[in-house]
Amino acid sequence: RFEPTLSMSEPTLSRLIYCLTLSYSGKITHYLLLLVVIMSKSLSVTFRVPAELVESFTNAVSESGTDKTAWLIDAIRHKISQPDSNPDRRMIALVERMETAAAALIGGKQGIPQHPYNEAAVLQVVADTIKQGFDNGRVIAQRINEAGYQTRAGKAWDKDIYSAWKRQKDTATKIAAVVG
Repeated sequence: RFEPTLSMSEPTLSRLIYCLTLSYSGKITHYLLLLVVIMSKSLSVTFRVPAELVESFTNAVSESGTDKTAWLIDAIRHKISQPDSNPDRRMIALVERMETAAAALIGGKQGIPQHPYNEAAVLQVVADTIKQGFDNGRVIAQRINEAGYQTRAGKAWDKDIYSAWKRQKDTATKIAAVVG
């Protein structure tokens, strides 16, 4: 029986145990042996890794380039939604976010295709998609966005905008002519 006589708050300990329980699909009673020692406000946890996870665990640790303790600490931080304490990794994540934002500024608003509406090009994308056997508005809208063409209103395409566009005047006739 585990009875903490700790200077750690009970909610913190509970979150850690909950995290570890989730990681082992409820088999914590069979695989997890907790030995808690408090030193400098640190919690020492010892546990057994189930045989079916040993190889995956070892591979994940070696691919990460860290030791087992660092890997487990990162896994626990991720599971309980706490930020990474490694300043280098936080900086890399921040730089990646800034690069994404800069790319969005260069190419236009984030999520908006970069090219203005071009009916001939949009018709060609629609025709090519239909020829490939996809006559679904969601798929066609996605393909138009991937090709980089905005709607007439300067927005990204979705299935509703595509359906409304297709119903306009002679658009269906134009599509049929391009499909052949």
